[in-house]
Amino acid sequence: MAAEGVALTEACSLRLKELTESKDEEIRLRVRVDSGGCSGFQYDFSLEPLNADTEEGDTLYEHNGAKLVVDEASMEFLKGSTIDYEQELIGSKFVVAANPNSESACGCGVSFSPKL
Repeated sequence: MAAEGVALTEACSLRLKELTESKDEEIRLRVRVDSGGCSGFQYDFSLEPLNADTEEGDTLYEHNGAKLVVDEASMEFLKGSTIDYEQELIGSKFVVAANPNSESACGCGVSFSPKL
C-alpha cells in the first residue's frame, strides 16, 4: 500500500487504538505537511474525532482498525511514506519513519527537504 499511499506500522496502529480506548471516542490521526522547520517543510500530526468533517481531497487509510487521514496537498510529499510511533526516554511521538520523497531531514525528524 505504501507505494501509492501511506502505510502505518503496527506500533502506530496500536498506539492509535490505545488512544481511542482512553478517550472513549473513535479518533484518527491527521498528517499534514506545512512549510517551515529547519529543512524547509515540516510534518504536523494531530488527533481528531473520527466523525470530524473531511476536506475535499482527503484520503483515509486504515491498518488493523487504526485510521489516518492525509490531505491532497500533503499527499504529494507523503506518497509512499510509512508513519510510525516511537517511544524513547525523552518522550514518544508519531513520526514519518520512511519518506521516499525526502532528500534530507533535520536531526529531530520533524522537518525535511523534499526531492526536487
